[in-house]
Amino acid sequence: MKIIRRTNSICPACLKPIEAFVVEESGRILLRKNCALHGDYEIALSEHPEYYKKLEEFYFEIMDSKKEVLEYEFWPTLKCNMQCQICCFKGSEGLLKELEPSCTEIEEFIKDSRVNFYTISGGEATCREDLDKIIKILVRHGKIVTMNTNGIKLADLQYLIKLRDAGLQRVNMQFDGFAREGYMALRGADVLETKLRALENLKILDLPTVLNATITRNINEGAVLELINYANKNDFINAVTFFTICYIGGARDWSLNNYIMPDEVVDILERQTNCRITRRNVFLLQKLHFAIKSFFSQKSCLYNSIYVFIRSAKSYEPIEKFLNLNNAEFWLDRYSQSYKKSKRVSGIFLFMAILSSLANPRSYRIIKEIFISGLSYFLKTGRYLKSKRFFYVSFSTGCDPYKIDYSIVNNCQNETIAVNRETGKLEHAGRVCLYSIGLEKENLTARQNNG
Repeated sequence: MKIIRRTNSICPACLKPIEAFVVEESGRILLRKNCALHGDYEIALSEHPEYYKKLEEFYFEIMDSKKEVLEYEFWPTLKCNMQCQICCFKGSEGLLKELEPSCTEIEEFIKDSRVNFYTISGGEATCREDLDKIIKILVRHGKIVTMNTNGIKLADLQYLIKLRDAGLQRVNMQFDGFAREGYMALRGADVLETKLRALENLKILDLPTVLNATITRNINEGAVLELINYANKNDFINAVTFFTICYIGGARDWSLNNYIMPDEVVDILERQTNCRITRRNVFLLQKLHFAIKSFFSQKSCLYNSIYVFIRSAKSYEPIEKFLNLNNAEFWLDRYSQSYKKSKRVSGIFLFMAILSSLANPRSYRIIKEIFISGLSYFLKTGRYLKSKRFFYVSFSTGCDPYKIDYSIVNNCQNETIAVNRETGKLEHAGRVCLYSIGLEKENLTARQNNG
């Protein structure tokens, strides 16, 4: 066993803070920890030690907790119209007081916010009857509005039109694939037809859409390539997010065999595409992504990887067909080595990395879109949401009592705005994962008090 890094975590049983170690053993990277009361715990982070170690080293050289959050996740309600088996709030319903901020309180809170990107979430955002009014408030104050949703109410076209006309610019819709059995296992109901109607409505309105799929071993791994192929054929979809379930809420008692980490989803994609997509190119693009975000002082999570496909007339092609990512790696390493010494010098190296990546005869075909979308994102406008040439794939997870690593949490970009259950006031509620773990602690205390 080789220790890669020391960090802080919590015990999955008692949720008390404990020391943890990222270690390499038997060809795997593990997060391992010991609780004096409950013994040893470990979770596999990767089966590719060399790639993992290089990416982690690169990440911690260029990231710090002082960087800014680019987007807020706003929870106007904790209600939901489904009972998903893996919901992180399942079992905590008694702790979730139905406190919902009024439109006046929402406007007062966000009017001075300098953050441009807001994702309305929850609970289920569409459980707010005045959701269109909330969207209008955000838009009135210059916010670019996305919505996380299970999509059930979007099967009503007129309802979706109302949200679109209020200013909704993108929808992140939960969609776990095309197998009914997967929905029964993960969501507790066969809602496939309803979700397909919602997608058809989003297509009719040409509203930019992200598919959020929760991938679970022995349930829906086969959906990975299916969803990418579906996204390519429907250009209103500009991203697919593959999320993995967490040891929390309704999934806390599931078999450990069901759980996978994002790194394994990359393996699944590599197998299903017959190595058309390779781990190395995902790795190289992730280094470039982390470097650009760090240069612009934006937070980013090590548990979140990104990849890009380019749509063509007949199919889609991997980003490395247009960019020479191998050329960029040398300069990216120079960037990380100089980052803490001189931002000006490191900026030159990042420029060289980007320039060298364009040393591909086909890069001219996407330079314009890269420039427009990239400029839009970093100038914090909504233009990049409308890109149809690119579609993005991300591999991510949420922190839970098994995998939480506070060295990574310090750089988390997922800041939440929600009503404080104690004071009833709208406030910054911290990271989504920490909020969920806080509910776990309250549940544990309640169970202990009840014997």
